[in-house]
Amino acid sequence: MIKKFKFKHIIGMLAAFLFIFIGIQVYFLFFKTLHIQVKGNLMNENVELQANNVKLEKIKSGTKTLIKSKDYFTTYKLSSPQFSREYGKFTVTVRKLDNNDVFVFTKFQNQTKQPIIIDLSLSFGQDFTSYKVTRFHSEKIKHEHDPTLGVDPTSTPHGLIELKGKRAYANMMLSKNYNSMELIKKYNQTQQSKLRELIKETDGTEITKKGHHILINMPHFAEGQSLSESWILYSNQPLFNKKENFKEWEKHTLKEYKKINKWYTAEGPFGKLPWSIEPSTKLGYGRYFALVHDRRYVDHYENTKERYFYDFIVNSVANLLTYDSQLNKPIPTEITSTWLKDNYGIIAPYYDTRFNEYIAIHLKRISKLLDVPEYRNMSLFYADYLLKQVKKENYIKTDNGYIICDFYGKTQKKKTHASLNHSLGEMNFLLESYLETGKKEYLAVALNIKKGIEDVGDKWIKDNKDLWYQLNPNFTFHGKDYPLLTLEDLLKAQNNLEKAGINRSKIFDQLIKSKTQYLVNHKIEMTKKVIASLQQEGFGDLVKNYTNISDY
Repeated sequence: MIKKFKFKHIIGMLAAFLFIFIGIQVYFLFFKTLHIQVKGNLMNENVELQANNVKLEKIKSGTKTLIKSKDYFTTYKLSSPQFSREYGKFTVTVRKLDNNDVFVFTKFQNQTKQPIIIDLSLSFGQDFTSYKVTRFHSEKIKHEHDPTLGVDPTSTPHGLIELKGKRAYANMMLSKNYNSMELIKKYNQTQQSKLRELIKETDGTEITKKGHHILINMPHFAEGQSLSESWILYSNQPLFNKKENFKEWEKHTLKEYKKINKWYTAEGPFGKLPWSIEPSTKLGYGRYFALVHDRRYVDHYENTKERYFYDFIVNSVANLLTYDSQLNKPIPTEITSTWLKDNYGIIAPYYDTRFNEYIAIHLKRISKLLDVPEYRNMSLFYADYLLKQVKKENYIKTDNGYIICDFYGKTQKKKTHASLNHSLGEMNFLLESYLETGKKEYLAVALNIKKGIEDVGDKWIKDNKDLWYQLNPNFTFHGKDYPLLTLEDLLKAQNNLEKAGINRSKIFDQLIKSKTQYLVNHKIEMTKKVIASLQQEGFGDLVKNYTNISDY
């Protein structure tokens, strides 16, 4: 009886031990963070990767020719050498620019439920003996709550790296790492809303020196079933010739971190989205066309001609072409706004007039900067789009003119509102297109929009002297106007009317005065550019001795 009891006891202990052993194995196999070491050489257009502790298999590679750049992409499958278990895919895209600088975009797709860190280590084909790191002071950023966007926890790139050797020199800008999940809401076979939910921005980059070699270690953190992305800009020339230009850019970046892209991918940059999106998340990011065009890089390049800004301008063209290979037509927004859906029945994809205006203006600017004349003609797609909206009668009719509605989508149940800043932007673009082409249809629609805004008149003005944001189809008003955007559009409109040989608008002058008085009364910051425009258009007295002025 005693022997039988001991035997059962031993069997029980063995079973318990086996259960614990299996549990430990399951934990290490499926739950503990897995580290995968991957090495590569940065000097090769087709970056060849090697892995120490996993099976690395090249499954796809190719090239894509863009404007003033070319992509070389390779995708690897990562799997266990002992078990039939696939960890995910790692894609490297080298975007070589016409000046021989390169962007390197890396993306790891974790296909398991287990957290994985890809310990990516990059070396160089040159012997660098020293390095210097200039960090962005991202700790100075105040991640304040925005009434539309909420809190944007993203910050800045890791920093600017200078590498030196006896016969070698290079500059790099290194990003931080972005871990996210792709969220998709499918409505039918042709319509869906697609965005990313940010899990975390991390900065685990380390630079080490081993003998005559410099290694860049950029870990890619990926929670289960998620994406992890980073980027590098590499040049054999200084990205900034003048230190003060970098300092000025850092100052701009820290102040306007929400408006300057930092999460770049081979498919384009991802920017913070409003809370009113579908699928719903407070940490939604998407290919947001208010940011894709990278206007601030263009502004700085025009003033400094620094290589760094040129590279990002060329990259912005590649991003647009990646989104849509044809830039001679409107580009739809791929993210559903629940505000538009609830009020008008509009779901993605749909057309946003202001976003397409940004793209068209960007094409005009880079046409000149990059000497790509065909882009100036392509930019006219937006003027033609506005003409088509008029033919569809997608506007709010006034006594003598009309105001084109802000949005258009196939599923919309009724006309949307028309915001003052959109309408002025449309009018300005049409006037400029008329001056370039002499096409009278552009002028006719521009003047009808002008009459539409003037018909509404001083009703645009609130009791506190600020302007209403939008006019609804039933002629009610709603929304808080932007601090400076509409004022900039009004000032630009008066200038464009003069260029077209048309008398300046008295109503526009009235709106400019009221908006400026509101800004002064509430001591709201104005930029040097706005102050200069006010002075140029004869409103200098309104801002005389005004001190709350910024560079941007």
